[in-house]
Amino acid sequence: MRVMLLCWLFLQTLTGAGAVTLVRDHQPVAAIHVAPAATLPERFAAAELQRYIQQATGAELPVRVGAPAPDEVAVVVALVSRLGDLGVTARGREKALGIEGLALRTAGNHLIVAGGGPRGVVYAAYDLLERLGYRWYWPGELGQVTPELADIEITDLDRVFEPSFVRRHAMGGPSDGWDDMQWGKDVVDWLVKNHQNFWLQNPPGEENAGFLAQRGGTYTKIGSGHNWQHIIPPARYFAEHPEYFAEVNGKRIPHGQLCLTNSEVQKLLRDYALSGAAQMAQNPDVMFVDMTQNDGDDWCQCAACRAIDDRDPSTHADIVFWALNPIAEAVAAQYPTALLHTYIYSGSANPPNWIKPAPNIHCEQTNYCYNYGASFLNPNSGPGTTFRANVDAWTPLCRVRGIYEYFGFYNWLEALPVTYYRLSEEVQYYKRIGVHGFYSETQQRWSTNHLLYYAFSRVWWDHRTDVPALIEEYCRLMYGPAAAPMHRFTMALETAGGPDRYLSGNEFDLPRLFTPAVRAECRTALDEAKALAAGNELVKRRLAFLELGWRYTELHLEAMEAHAAFRRAPGAETKAAAKGAWQAFVDYFSELQGTHAFDRNDLQHFRRRAENELAAYTLDLTSLPPGEVSYQDGLYDGGKARLHGRVEGFYDGVWGLSLYARGNGSLTYEFGAAAGHVWTEARLSLEASWREGLTSAIEWSLDGATWEPLAENRRVSSGEPFDLTSRVAGQPRFLVRVRYASTLPDEVAAVHAVGLKGLIE
Repeated sequence: MRVMLLCWLFLQTLTGAGAVTLVRDHQPVAAIHVAPAATLPERFAAAELQRYIQQATGAELPVRVGAPAPDEVAVVVALVSRLGDLGVTARGREKALGIEGLALRTAGNHLIVAGGGPRGVVYAAYDLLERLGYRWYWPGELGQVTPELADIEITDLDRVFEPSFVRRHAMGGPSDGWDDMQWGKDVVDWLVKNHQNFWLQNPPGEENAGFLAQRGGTYTKIGSGHNWQHIIPPARYFAEHPEYFAEVNGKRIPHGQLCLTNSEVQKLLRDYALSGAAQMAQNPDVMFVDMTQNDGDDWCQCAACRAIDDRDPSTHADIVFWALNPIAEAVAAQYPTALLHTYIYSGSANPPNWIKPAPNIHCEQTNYCYNYGASFLNPNSGPGTTFRANVDAWTPLCRVRGIYEYFGFYNWLEALPVTYYRLSEEVQYYKRIGVHGFYSETQQRWSTNHLLYYAFSRVWWDHRTDVPALIEEYCRLMYGPAAAPMHRFTMALETAGGPDRYLSGNEFDLPRLFTPAVRAECRTALDEAKALAAGNELVKRRLAFLELGWRYTELHLEAMEAHAAFRRAPGAETKAAAKGAWQAFVDYFSELQGTHAFDRNDLQHFRRRAENELAAYTLDLTSLPPGEVSYQDGLYDGGKARLHGRVEGFYDGVWGLSLYARGNGSLTYEFGAAAGHVWTEARLSLEASWREGLTSAIEWSLDGATWEPLAENRRVSSGEPFDLTSRVAGQPRFLVRVRYASTLPDEVAAVHAVGLKGLIE
């Protein structure tokens, strides 16, 4: 759809004087000027203006090198520092712009398009094009809204702007290996057009060597997330120096955290930080040196670490900053502007009561599994209020702080509709308390989440963005004659569950979010939109792209609901219905291949999950055929326990089988060989939690009457399998049972995963 616009409707009138006509009646009136020594981003910004103005009007404005004559109608494109080379005097506010700041103004016959740095000048060009009516809602031509203009006249424009937040980072490029090079380039191009600026990926190949450079480059960092494992990799150090790693239950383990009180660990971390800071001093695009703790828990329990860590039992942040602060001081002494970077999350989410981070540590606070559905400023947001309390508690402690979000959550491909309720008020709050920037763990679900990606990119760029107005504009510009039903479709998702809704980000949330009523409302709206767009090929293609993800949503929810119906009333009829629903869902993945609705790697992952669910309906663990056996029940997503095992007392919680307060539960699996065959090998793996107030036992049996213990009253990791071979070799069957009892007043996630590998002969 090409939108008829008068460009002055898109201009923001501030102060200034004059009108500059660039195009009249589809004919060029002005030229674009760059300096003789223009940088690559300046030349690129000029070329983008030329390209997109021609698309909108048919008029090709020539690009010229050198200063325009005073009476010549011209678009002057330059870094602020180079405006003088084009006969323009930079003003005070313009001279003060940072490297991503931009300036747009009319001055006599000239339109000034300038940036404080290489990204700033590119952003200035796109800012002007957006004022003419351009929008980029998802990568590629299909996601671009192109205005149709006969004339372009810029009147009384004077805009000097700095982005609201420094770091704006959600994805760096395609994660599917650049199999489709053009799509990969379109993704990175979309990121730049929508002002994401961190860790962008340059497309591979010599022909693309300048792709990022011409767009102003990218902020970057030294190291990667959860970086301790890379600074001190277990594969290199554990065999000879197990003392570098965490002691858990009296034993040094290669996974988990480091032994932070070990002097050699401190030296290795310090050397890495100093080396990174030296690189940062040489490269202004390096924002910080990553010193983040490893993922998960398993904090060191040695006496020296406990003496530090136990000073505030509510958090592990105290030992993190006890270890990092001296390193930060050493870095500051040599490199005063360098920043180190670490996470505030999970076991270190709470602020410690006796220590705070050094001023040169960038602390990134993660909104992990609190509530993705409601604003944390909403007093009815449940766990969101806990995050709000931590946000406020950390505010006076951190000089530089970022926020780590999860927009486009990794546990599902469906939409994560959080824009309307959360973005506006939360981001404005972050601005008020001085947050430095954002990272979002965002997988590429363009068919279902593109509006969310666009919305958070815009509010990170300008926290004053009106998100409800943005949604209305999106529906109008993208869907034209189908705007009204598509607005209903969008808002049905945005408002599902109300402003107090709770989303953990787990698949368990999907049936509560995408209820039958919501799905029916969305389907009715989408079908109405398709009918209204019957004569508009571009809108039809856009709706078809969106429907790829919506049909996926419908089929997935139908399969989940059929599975739930079977669990409520096990029987041949409900089992057949569930199996048929999962088969239809699995079959649909073939239609998604090559569409870019979802990232290819994601499709493979979620297809395997769907195929595993389908296979679960034909698997009988009590009568397994001869050969190798490999079984895995990931209870994180509800698992197959109720298909393959006997579950009593547990309920399906966010992170596995869970106990109610002061509850009891048991999970029993029977593993049997087909008639005439016996087990010759069997290795059991479990993930099961434990803490004070719980009693637990993992047991095995040959007959289900006499049970022997494998582990009691301790946390069990899948990294410590139980070898049952000597116990079950030659036997046709055996049973495994996990029992829990709780005296705690809160609910407890107990069993997270069950696995078995073995051999039947």
